[in-house]
Order: sequence, then structure tokens, then C-alpha cells
Amino acid sequence: MRSAYERRVRAMRGWIACAAWLGGSACSSLPIGSRAIPDCPGEIYSTRQIPGNFAARERVTVTAKDLEFPFELVVQKSGDDLVLIGLSPLGAKLFSVVQIGTEPSVDALPAAVLPIPPLNVLRDLHRLRFAPQSKAASDREPVVIDHAECGYSIRFEMLGEEPLP
Repeated sequence: MRSAYERRVRAMRGWIACAAWLGGSACSSLPIGSRAIPDCPGEIYSTRQIPGNFAARERVTVTAKDLEFPFELVVQKSGDDLVLIGLSPLGAKLFSVVQIGTEPSVDALPAAVLPIPPLNVLRDLHRLRFAPQSKAASDREPVVIDHAECGYSIRFEMLGEEPLP
């Protein structure tokens, strides 16, 4: 007959094995492939061309075939650095993009969680706010950019902007 201690150890090993199996099978069922929305080409302007230093918040909604993906975008431009941070509706970090000059670097959640490539968001922000023909800083109505060729549209709504020293 086994002692109570031996029974608890054996039960604990069973639970650990079960948890490992479930965790492994749950992770293996997550799609690892490409994002739901493909990489969509576009120009990225040098941060040296973007005037001033500022911090801004945008409400962003990405819409594709059977997808509506809302998030908040925090943007900060300071010197030659442009930083974008995408936040879920609950405030969790989805991605960050740091652009210095014309070179961006990205840190993002996997495709299973984040359907749009963060560089698409950066390119669309450049189209909307930083291109020579972009809207004036005082005109901040919601804007939709439709990318029929890439299968999505993206809506930006300025929540606030303030200058930085």
C-alpha cells in the first residue's frame, strides 16, 4: 500500500503530464504562417522630413474580408526617432515599431494574434500624416485608406496630439 505522500506525488506527475500535453497540443494548433493581411507596399519617409516633436494617439480599425480589428496607436516623434506602439482594446501591447531615418525595426505578436503587419500600419500612417500631400495638422477628421489591392482598409481617428519639447 502506498503512502499518502506517494499518491500525491503520482497524482501531481499525472497532472503535470496532462498539462504539458494540453499545452503542447494547444500551441501546435496555432497558425504559424503569414498574417491574415499581406504586406502592402508603400513609402516610408525619413524621420528627418517629419517636422517637430510630438506625441499622438489614434484609434485604428482594420477591416478585411471577415475581420474587424480595432486597436489604439500611440505615436511619438522625437528628433530622428519615430515610435509606434499598437495597443489592444484592453491595453496590451500588440506591436512596436521604431523608425530612425528610413529604417524601421519591429517587435510584434505572432500572426495568430495580430492580423496586420505592423509595417503596413507605419506605411499607412506615413501616407496619412507625413506625406507631402497629407492632410493639414489642424484637419483631424477620421480617415479611411482603402487598399483594395491588398484586401483591407484601415481607419484612423485622431484622439489627441501634443507637441513635445
